[in-house]
Amino acid sequence: MSTETRDPYIALSRELAWLGRRIDGIGAELLQLRAAAAPVGSGAAPAVEAPQSSQSGDVRSVEQVASNVDPVTPARSDSPDSSVVPPLREAGQMASPAPSPQVVAPPRLRSPISGARLLAWVGSGVTLLGIVMLLVLAASRGWFSPAARVSAGAVLGVALVAIALRLHRRESARTGALALAATGFATLYLVVAAATALYGYLPDVPALLVELVVAAAGLGLAGRWRSQLLAGGVVVGAALLAPVIVTDWLLVALVLALQLTALPIVVRRQWPVLMIVAAAGPVLFGSGVGALVAVNGEDAATIAVVLACLAVGLGTAVPAAQRLPREPVAGLVAATPVPVLATGAALGDWGGAAVAGVAALALAGFAAVPGLDRLLRTVAVTAATVALFQATLVAMEGAAATTALLGQAVVAAVVAAVLRTRTPLIIAMAYGTVGALMALAQDAPLVALVLFPASPYDEAGASSLLVGAGVSALVLVLAVALLVAGGRVGLIRPDQESAPMWVPIGLVGLYGATSLVVTVALLASYDRAGFTAGHAVVTVSWTVAALVLLARGISRSALRISGLVLVVAAVAKLVLFDLVALDGLARVAAFLGAGLVLLAAGTRYARLVAEAETRADQQPEEEDDQPVGDVPADPR
Repeated sequence: MSTETRDPYIALSRELAWLGRRIDGIGAELLQLRAAAAPVGSGAAPAVEAPQSSQSGDVRSVEQVASNVDPVTPARSDSPDSSVVPPLREAGQMASPAPSPQVVAPPRLRSPISGARLLAWVGSGVTLLGIVMLLVLAASRGWFSPAARVSAGAVLGVALVAIALRLHRRESARTGALALAATGFATLYLVVAAATALYGYLPDVPALLVELVVAAAGLGLAGRWRSQLLAGGVVVGAALLAPVIVTDWLLVALVLALQLTALPIVVRRQWPVLMIVAAAGPVLFGSGVGALVAVNGEDAATIAVVLACLAVGLGTAVPAAQRLPREPVAGLVAATPVPVLATGAALGDWGGAAVAGVAALALAGFAAVPGLDRLLRTVAVTAATVALFQATLVAMEGAAATTALLGQAVVAAVVAAVLRTRTPLIIAMAYGTVGALMALAQDAPLVALVLFPASPYDEAGASSLLVGAGVSALVLVLAVALLVAGGRVGLIRPDQESAPMWVPIGLVGLYGATSLVVTVALLASYDRAGFTAGHAVVTVSWTVAALVLLARGISRSALRISGLVLVVAAVAKLVLFDLVALDGLARVAAFLGAGLVLLAAGTRYARLVAEAETRADQQPEEEDDQPVGDVPADPR
């Protein structure tokens, strides 16, 4: 048996020495690669020589290893401990050299708006303009035959798509491939539109089916290539030039087909930009065509198309809300009902109101979808509120519109009070503000409260008085409902911080109560005596309301101040209005009634204040009499 076999330490030392030489060789190779990768002109790289290990170094390594190894637990050369040293090679066996590492250059950052890309897409736009000129000008000036025009456009579109498919195989040519593909599919889309609208080769419904196939092919290729730019180019190219060919409801149907086809790609690839771009065409063109529905005279087709725009837009928003950011989806929900509202406003009467009402119902249904984001729900409810408001004003006018708005505001306030939610309260405030202004302007005007006789009560007689009384009662009920609902949801409190909200509501309620009293008095006796009697009751009622506020405001400064302000207003009305406008028993009744109520109010208020002060003084004494803390009983 040889010495190497008997002594495992010698084999271990040789293995370690070989590893050291190999590490030195790898370091030399790395230095050579670094010198070779240096740029030209930066100076010659210094020569690098691999360090050579001497025999003396090997001997020292053997001696160091032999001196550091524990002789009690020698290791076997054929089965070394893998947790301490790597597997040992046989003596004299050399490992194959490791492959030298390759230096990979960092990738170049390409600008999103490069010169080549800009030229390609500008060329795409110019090509599409040439196609449209070929289709439109040739039709107007009699160039070629209709079949030749359509065939030439179709052949060009197919050729562009085929070239794009070939170029896309090379990565360096993909920018041009995207532009060519977008141009080709947009060309095919416009050719089908021209064959339908200009030459009558295809009926409307089959043409729309063909357009769906063309759009699906283009957007499907964009999804396969994972290029939102290509998808946007197909949609923008086809939608932007479509109005040159067709201008009626078919235009809206063409761009709606693009939006409908883009829905699966938008949801699958999560492309919010494509969603907005695809929805822009139906919103813009639908609004324009809907606003001119009375001029075009195609009511049924236009109404059907704009309602389809509403359905497709909300249908896109439902799945998009689960996969896309909420801000673009909220913008889609807000813009979707615009064509329907424009069409309803152009139609007018009950037909336009019905169209707007359908939009309100659809938006309310969208807001009721389970799991919807709060922002989207708020936007949908706001849009439904606007649609219902338009439906009310389109279908009604005058006192009927005022009554409807005030009634809707009361219902919304009651819903807010029952559900304890703020959104219906905000809607009630918006509707109520418009309804109160309309009542103040035409149905129960302020001039009819200070002059007798005054319009409109002196013209229509009892009917106008009945309308004024009903509108005034709704204003009063609305003010009370708003105060109650605001208190339940926590927006209105009897303090100074929320005074900017409840003070205007209180003034509206005071106006409604005053108008109701005067109008009822005029209904009972439409003469000067009825007018003065009504104002006498108003003055007394103001003082009673001031007494209630003062009684409720013992510990609440806001209510107490409001009561004092109302007292001042009642006294000012007595001196400035009642003393001049009233006469006879009405003047006496107003002064006596107000004076007695004020006396009673002063007496009652003084007693309530004294009792409150007494309770406040006794409460600290009772607190002093109570033991403080848990004092243990005396054991004695």
